[in-house]
Amino acid sequence: MSQFTAMTSPDRLQELVQQLRPRLRNVVGVTIGKGGEGKTTTGVNLSYMLAQEQAYLAEEGHEAKPVLFIELDRNGNGRLDLNILGSEYDDDGHGFVEAVTEDKAFTVVRNVKPYLDMTVAGKANASLPTEISRLAGKHAQAPYLMLAMLLAQISHHYAWIVVDFSPGDESIQRLGLAAVTHLVTPVKNSDDAMIGGLQAVAELVADVRLINPELGIAAIGFLGFKKIDGQATSELDALRVRIEVLLEAAELDPGLVMRDHIRDSRALAVACRNNGMPARELALAANEMLMDEKGEPVPRPRYHTNNRLVEPDKALDLAEDWNTFTGDVIKRVVSRNIELQGAAA
Repeated sequence: MSQFTAMTSPDRLQELVQQLRPRLRNVVGVTIGKGGEGKTTTGVNLSYMLAQEQAYLAEEGHEAKPVLFIELDRNGNGRLDLNILGSEYDDDGHGFVEAVTEDKAFTVVRNVKPYLDMTVAGKANASLPTEISRLAGKHAQAPYLMLAMLLAQISHHYAWIVVDFSPGDESIQRLGLAAVTHLVTPVKNSDDAMIGGLQAVAELVADVRLINPELGIAAIGFLGFKKIDGQATSELDALRVRIEVLLEAAELDPGLVMRDHIRDSRALAVACRNNGMPARELALAANEMLMDEKGEPVPRPRYHTNNRLVEPDKALDLAEDWNTFTGDVIKRVVSRNIELQGAAA
C-alpha cells in the first residue's frame, strides 16, 4: 500500500488491478443502496445453496471446494443466520478488520454449515469507514483495493466467495465493489426509496470502474412478494416494468431483472434467523431430513413467537424458491465470466 500515493501514476494502479481481476471472478457481491431490502438474507441463502451444491459434488466423488461468506455490515446479522452469534468463534469482527486494514492473518470460521465457511462481522466493522478514509487520504484509491488484494490470495481455495456489504457508508460500498466481480441486488420493497437505492448502486458501479473494470450487475432479484399459484401478482409485475424502464434509461440491460422471486414468507424468514438456519436447512429440519452427528433427526424447528412447529410444506416451498433463485444467479454469473475471459484473451 505504501507504494501508492496521490501522485502515483494511474498506470501503476492499473497494473495492480489487472493482476487482481482474473483471481476474483468467483466473487459475488450482494448490496443495494438502501437498508431493509434483504441483502444479508440473500447473501446467506445464496452462500448456503452454493455450499450444498459443493457438498453434493463431494458425495458423488467429484472435486469440491467450500464456499466463503463475508459480511462487511457491523450489525453482523449473518452470525444469527448461521448460528454462531456468541459462540467461541464470534470475535465481533476484530479478526476480519485487522486482516483487511493491518495485513494480519485472515480469520475464517470453517464449516459453519457443510462446505460453508464465513468471516465474522460485528461492532469492530464500524471502524472500517474511518480507517479506509484515513488511508485514502495518503494513498488515493489504492485502499479501496484492500479487500480485493486479500481475497485474491485465497480465492483459489473456494468455489465461490459471497460478499454482503452495507448500504450505510459509501467507503464500505467502494471497498466491496472493488473486490467483487458480479453483483446481485435484492429488492424487497416497491417504494421510491428502493428505486433511489438501485440508482445509487448503479452510480457507484460506474464510479469504481477505474479500480474494477470487470464489475457488473448480474441480477436484480425480488424478495417477499406474494405468489398466487406459483405466479407473481400484478404488484410485482408493475415493479419489474418500472425497474426495466430505469435500466433502459441508464443504458443497462433490462434482462438483469430476474423473472422468478422469493415468496412472501415473513414468519418463515424470522424462523430461519431465530433458529440459525438458512431456508433449505430449515426445510430439511422441518421434514425430519436433517441429521445430527449421531445420524438422528435434529429436533423440528419452531416459531419462537408461539412455539408452533414450522410447517414442512411451507418450508419446502420457500427452500425451492431459493434453489431456483440461486440457479438463475449462477447461470448469469457463469455467462458473464465467459464474456470476461473472452475479452481478456
